[in-house]
Amino acid sequence: MSAPRTDSLSAPLPDRGPDEAPAGPVWSKVPTRVVAPAPVAVTVTAVVVTRGSSPYLGATLAAVRAQSRGPDDVVVVDVDTAPATSGHQDLQLGGARYVAGAGARTFGEAVDVALAAVGVPEQGWLWLLHDDSAPAPGALAALARAVEHSRAVAVAGCKQRRWEHDADGAPLDPGEADRGVLVEVGHTVSPLSRRMTGIDDTEIDQGQHDAREDVLAVGLAGALVRASAWREVGGTDPAYGQLGDSTDFCVRVRLAGHRVVVVPDAVVRHAQVSQRGPGAPGARRRAQLYLRLTSVAPWILPLAMLGMLLWAPVAAGYRLALKQPDRARDELLAPLWAVFRLGPLLRARRRIARTSTVPRNVLRPLLGTWREVAAERRDRRLARTEAYRVELATSDIERAELQALAVRRRAGLALVVVAALGLAAALFGPALGTLAAGGRFVGGALLPAGGSTATTWSAATSGWVRDGLGTAAPADPLLLVLTGLSVLTGGSLQDTVDGLVLLALPLAAVGAWAAAGTVTRAVWLRVAAALVWTTAPVFLGALDGGLLGALLAHTLLPWTAVAFVRAVGVQAVDRPGPDRGRARTVRGARTGGSLGAAGAGALLLACLVAAAPALLPAAVLVLAGCVLVAPRRRAWLLLALAPALVVGAPLWWTVARDGDLALLTAAPLAGSAAPGPGAGTGPASGLELLLGLPGSPAPWFDVPGDGPLSVAARAVVTAGPWVAGAVPAALAVVALLATLLRAGRRRVGETAHRVTAAAVTGWLVAAAGIAVAVLAQGHGAWAGAGLSLLLLGLGAAALAGATAVAARGARVPGAGGTTLRVVAAALVAVALVLPAAQAAARLAGSGSVAAAGRDGALHVSAPGAVPAVGQQMQAPPRQARVLEVGVDAGSGDVRYALLRADGSQLADSAVAAREAGGAGGAAAAAADALDAAVAELVAGAGDGVPERLADLGIGAVQVRTDDAAVGDLVATLDLVAGLSRVTEGQAVSVWRVSPEDGPAPGWARLEEGGITVRALPSAGTQVRAELAAGGADRVVVLAEAAARGWHATLDGRRLDPVPPDRTSGLQAFVVGAGSGDLVVRYEAPHRTAWLLVTAFTLVVFALLALPVGRRRTR
Repeated sequence: MSAPRTDSLSAPLPDRGPDEAPAGPVWSKVPTRVVAPAPVAVTVTAVVVTRGSSPYLGATLAAVRAQSRGPDDVVVVDVDTAPATSGHQDLQLGGARYVAGAGARTFGEAVDVALAAVGVPEQGWLWLLHDDSAPAPGALAALARAVEHSRAVAVAGCKQRRWEHDADGAPLDPGEADRGVLVEVGHTVSPLSRRMTGIDDTEIDQGQHDAREDVLAVGLAGALVRASAWREVGGTDPAYGQLGDSTDFCVRVRLAGHRVVVVPDAVVRHAQVSQRGPGAPGARRRAQLYLRLTSVAPWILPLAMLGMLLWAPVAAGYRLALKQPDRARDELLAPLWAVFRLGPLLRARRRIARTSTVPRNVLRPLLGTWREVAAERRDRRLARTEAYRVELATSDIERAELQALAVRRRAGLALVVVAALGLAAALFGPALGTLAAGGRFVGGALLPAGGSTATTWSAATSGWVRDGLGTAAPADPLLLVLTGLSVLTGGSLQDTVDGLVLLALPLAAVGAWAAAGTVTRAVWLRVAAALVWTTAPVFLGALDGGLLGALLAHTLLPWTAVAFVRAVGVQAVDRPGPDRGRARTVRGARTGGSLGAAGAGALLLACLVAAAPALLPAAVLVLAGCVLVAPRRRAWLLLALAPALVVGAPLWWTVARDGDLALLTAAPLAGSAAPGPGAGTGPASGLELLLGLPGSPAPWFDVPGDGPLSVAARAVVTAGPWVAGAVPAALAVVALLATLLRAGRRRVGETAHRVTAAAVTGWLVAAAGIAVAVLAQGHGAWAGAGLSLLLLGLGAAALAGATAVAARGARVPGAGGTTLRVVAAALVAVALVLPAAQAAARLAGSGSVAAAGRDGALHVSAPGAVPAVGQQMQAPPRQARVLEVGVDAGSGDVRYALLRADGSQLADSAVAAREAGGAGGAAAAAADALDAAVAELVAGAGDGVPERLADLGIGAVQVRTDDAAVGDLVATLDLVAGLSRVTEGQAVSVWRVSPEDGPAPGWARLEEGGITVRALPSAGTQVRAELAAGGADRVVVLAEAAARGWHATLDGRRLDPVPPDRTSGLQAFVVGAGSGDLVVRYEAPHRTAWLLVTAFTLVVFALLALPVGRRRTR
């Protein structure tokens, strides 16, 4: 167990004699004193193993020569294949013999080379030394005293202390620079074969472990080993490599009937180069698992192997959560290495069995227990925590300064939150009662979002879009994101959408506050930035238009920026000072790259790109540019694209295959009323786009009158939207000019560096944003996502410019500095007033979402678009569709929609399906059949109309009778034979479709001889039914467009599809006369592989994003 930290006692105790060990608790569980026979002569051959001329070898050889009781022979074994060690004259080998051991792969093999070269006698002893292990002057004498009094001792190890290094990593003099930091005083293993030393990483040697004697194992660096014992057990096992071989060797020596002791009076300074290399953790883990497999009973070996393989993903996940991806890789690869090296493993077990003379249970008193494992981990955790606390300890003055900053920061954040909540309350407050009573947000491009997590998951991953008669197309990636979020709302997709709309304003405001804090720590600048971002015309326009994707993109952009800035560690930090003129860094205010922030940024980027697919090329461009200048975490910036790529892989593949960029710019999960360029005000000009305006801006308010004051006020409110967009752009230009003027200077301050980086990055982001906006507007889509990215970039550059102006004003004395400070204050005041004016204009213009006359914009609607009788038909197992027919009041055109739920559903909307509407094929043929059936229906044709509707799975027809233009249509439908009205006097009239001499319509039906004989039970896009034997011409027909992904089996026998031209484009399969279990389902190509890759990627980055295994800096 570890001793408490006593950093003030850094000097080691002097060597003491064999009888001067201090009294105290005994670490091991065997007696520490044995009766020794008379001393015998000890012949020692020192073997120093090196790999070329290392920086440690000279000091190690000097320490060997300085021994008070020197070895009888010294052998230096060089395992390097480079020029021989003996060729380096500065090493001063003296009387040491040089042996070339280029073929030796491990330390044990190098010792075997020395044995073969010098011929150590059977009763001789080997003093084994690494080139980075320098013994203290009395080390060998203490070891010799320990072994000459006991014939049972075969291995005597040293107390190992750390070999200190300077700031550049060069080794210091081992005698003069020894702080006494312990490495080990013997060691044992846990029940799972993990090495345990019972020593903290920074524990100082105060003699607290000098009572140890009999131990399970010792480190071979500095160990004295009987040559006969070495030969008896066959040396070290080469399978261990450079790590773990000492534990295995000592265990085999113990099983051969010998003792292994540690001699605390023998001290060796060990640099542990092999254990601190880049591949050391993996080698250590492989050695641990290999030792476990060599130690277990034969009947447990298969179970141990299986357990290792099953536990590997869990252990890898734990390492990822601790932000140790390299260790996670080792956790996955090490079990495979240990299990599949079956030949060496079996040979090692046979070797142990052959050399063992005592049962393995004699080792039990020397093994670590679970209690000791827990105690050691607790002690190490406490020691690391204390060391971290001491390292980042702040003075009372610094704490007071940080507290004052925190008070101002919290006040600013509170102001932002109150303002955002106030705006949200004004917009949504009047509608909360309707929402609480079961209402939902709809309108504009936002569709009803009925469905559970299970149905949404099926829609997001099946590859089949069920809008109309269905289309084989990928779902929008945003639907997969909403599926995951629906778990947090109890499985309701509608509650998820409603919650996102309600929380969009405060989330965007807080995100903008945090993002601004990565550029500047000025509270009022952060407040202004948050308010400008929250009241941006593009954000409020997306909210009005029900553009869920654009709304989420604007909300997520600042959070994503915060994550990536923290990932590379370039965020601004608080630097309080004793006065305004001077600033000093607080010791706790350090910046450094964060792997957890990189993981969170990757997940946020995936959600961001899913909400606005057009941002994917911009994200690639921006991250690639940041990789060139980022000081750290460069690889992780590129790897952060992985979740975004895999989540939307089906859509990206469709875009690449069809070459249609409109799939990227179109609004995801949007209805037919999705706003286009300008959202009703006309496409924006180039200047308007540069100012972040999605269309030609209207005046903030209507100012009546023709007097001078009215004209002036009208000019102000007309120029207001332009000024609101021009202020961030102007400040961004200031930052760019400051960067250009500073480019020729050699020495600039840290603030200047930060301003330059923010300005350059901001303009890079703004350029990507304007490119996305122009691309979207060129394809007739809403340019909001690109304008949000533009505003983010201009905002970052503007904050940098304002910071530069404020910093310059603080440094320049006299009138010049005063002028700059006044300019900075005026800019902040304007930035605070403009958002308030824009919010007021927004509320005055359109009011809350509960205001009247918002049918074409976002509003709250009560459910019930389809009456209960229609919803009953839509439910499984029948799953009949409802055909909604209406008349356009302006043009008189008939419009219709196929409904499978309570109105057109958000989950049934997909960009790829909308763009593929006129692509031809079976889907077009099915759509033509539906058009023809609807045309006959509204024309009043009687013969065969119900049958054609039933063939398309239509069980009911409904018309909204609150529309005055549908009077003639209602009268026509009442006269159609086979339609029977089932509702009267309601807002929606419903007619049941009743084919003559046929079953009620359903989604799937069984035909025989071209006549429908029964409707088949179905759920979702699957059919499961038990069929009896029948005619050979039986066919199962689905009310879905034909596609290659549909498959059908009858008792496991694959059924052949019917050509779509014989079924009007509908999917059908030949059943034949057989009987059995009929299964019909849709399987998208490569769906399983995509889901596995997606799940793996998301789990990896989610574990990295978990806020554990990291230290928070101020």
